Amino acid sequence: MSHAPKAVLSVQEVTHSFGSQPVLNDMSVTVHEGDRVGLIGRNGCGKSTLLKIMAGLIVPDEGEVIVRQGVTVALLQQQCPLPETWTVREALDSAVADRQARVDEYHRQLEALAGLPEGSPEHEELAHSTHELQHSIDLANDWGLDLEINRIRMALGLVDESRALSSLSGGELRRVDLAHKLLHRPDVLILDEPTNHIDTQSVEWIERFLEQYEGSCILVTHDRYFLDRIVNRIVEIEFNRLYSFPGTYAKFLEYKCQVELSEGRTESNRQALIRRELAWYKRGAKARSTKQKARIDRLMDVQEQGPPQKHREFVFEIPEPERLGKTILEARDITYAIEGRTLIRNFTLTMQADMRVGIVGPNGAGKTTLLKVLMGKARPKKGKVIIGENTRFLYVDQNHEDVDRSMSIIDHVADGARYWEVNKRRVYIPAYLGNFLFDANALEMPIGRLSGGEFNRLDMVKKLLHGGNFLILDEPTNDLDLYTLRVLEETIDSFSGCAMIVSHDRYFLNRVCTHMLVFEPEGEVVVIAGNYDDYVLYRERRAADEKAAAKAKAKVASNSATGSRKASPARLSYKEKQELEGMEGAIAEAEATVAALEASIQAPDFYEKGHEAVQAELNALKAAQDNVEALFSRWETLEEKRG
Repeated sequence: MSHAPKAVLSVQEVTHSFGSQPVLNDMSVTVHEGDRVGLIGRNGCGKSTLLKIMAGLIVPDEGEVIVRQGVTVALLQQQCPLPETWTVREALDSAVADRQARVDEYHRQLEALAGLPEGSPEHEELAHSTHELQHSIDLANDWGLDLEINRIRMALGLVDESRALSSLSGGELRRVDLAHKLLHRPDVLILDEPTNHIDTQSVEWIERFLEQYEGSCILVTHDRYFLDRIVNRIVEIEFNRLYSFPGTYAKFLEYKCQVELSEGRTESNRQALIRRELAWYKRGAKARSTKQKARIDRLMDVQEQGPPQKHREFVFEIPEPERLGKTILEARDITYAIEGRTLIRNFTLTMQADMRVGIVGPNGAGKTTLLKVLMGKARPKKGKVIIGENTRFLYVDQNHEDVDRSMSIIDHVADGARYWEVNKRRVYIPAYLGNFLFDANALEMPIGRLSGGEFNRLDMVKKLLHGGNFLILDEPTNDLDLYTLRVLEETIDSFSGCAMIVSHDRYFLNRVCTHMLVFEPEGEVVVIAGNYDDYVLYRERRAADEKAAAKAKAKVASNSATGSRKASPARLSYKEKQELEGMEGAIAEAEATVAALEASIQAPDFYEKGHEAVQAELNALKAAQDNVEALFSRWETLEEKRG
């Protein structure tokens, strides 16, 4: 008989404000074992605040948070809280320190046990303690922590372990913090925008990790593919209230559509009822008799109910772009290197009208550098960039380097003005900002107090108003809510110029892109016609082609070796000739065994096995690798003997 999952964390009737500004109002939500909760809502609705309350970092004004006894909770925040004096390795080691201490204690007890006479009371007592400790380590899968650290470190691109956290960029710090939280293995893992500053391959790895994760997970993310693949429940904060929907993000959208259609019909019926009652009411005093008082009361009740709450809608406005010329942008065989490392090698591209180019690649590959080279902000080592006479770049950078966070919202956007001319009309900046959900009373507030999503949206509003006919967007989706993303997608889709976009958001790239630039090893940048899905197909076909080419090469080598054997005088015994003829198959079989064991060891759930099983498989891998080396050595010996 199956039992309902137990609650691990519960938020009960929580209310919280910042100053006079209410953020959360009487909200309740419960997280159960195995839950994968996607928390969504518009920027500024209180998502990050709710996560911090769940993690115990903020005490709510009212209500309480109940965490089941023994349950551990860890939160990935938008700002890394780890000490800047730590190195990357120290940060990762700190996440497993308690687990490593138990493993060290186990080995210490084993050594002590070897020095005690068997059968003595001390030996029996320590043997019992050691057995219990081994059992607890088995249950927690805490053997091989170095391998676990290296697997997560490599998956998230944390290559240099010796670097101090103080020397890392914001994106690098975030990846270190994410690795720290994943290694911590809490019972409840809370992730606030885990895919920000993470390349697409790492995002795919995080998805696989969370699919295997045994604890509960609560996450805020704008990555719609990530939401749809991971979560089994959507919790939405809307109009200062909290709503829970079972199922994936796609199911939530279907349900939300049905709710809004139902609300629309209800409002239509309400309006029709008001019209009928008003018509009756206006007939005169006769209708106002005591007998008809109930109808009058009903009219008043229906009017007081009001329509369902609606969000204010907005659009990103870009001044009508100047017409692009025949030549828009050309890159001719450009190469760019820095500190001896080639980021871009022999890259060629010709931009044509209406092209929307997405750029993907590992962190640090050179995507932002490529944008700067193409805009003429950086000079290539070799090759030439030709910028059309009519081309006007509209650049929105990911780091907002030119922003003074002490400035007020209105001063940052308006630059001292209150009116701008946009598309042959006069725009009043405070009213325009109001359309973007920036309250008039908050326009004098320093922009440094905005949430990440609000800040990103504000800077984009300002820069898009400056206009241009060639959009250059570097990671524009970071921290934006799902509604703002949809608005941005529609803005790019309707833009009459060209666009080039660096992004890790696969859904976003699929919606807007006509072409992809893919960073490959050794500075190669491949141009692909199509969107992100077309890039995935390209990647799969290339892997299949490489596999087929390797197979063909091996076959040619085999045929060559066979021909050579026939032409050479036999110097081998009959038994050795049989051994040599079967050697190629034996090596292939031995290499397949190594590959299978390596795949098993690299699987996310490998260390969920007991210590003995893990150690046995590691020993088997070492033996299989030694066997391959021995077979190759024997093959060389037999070939030399054959002459």
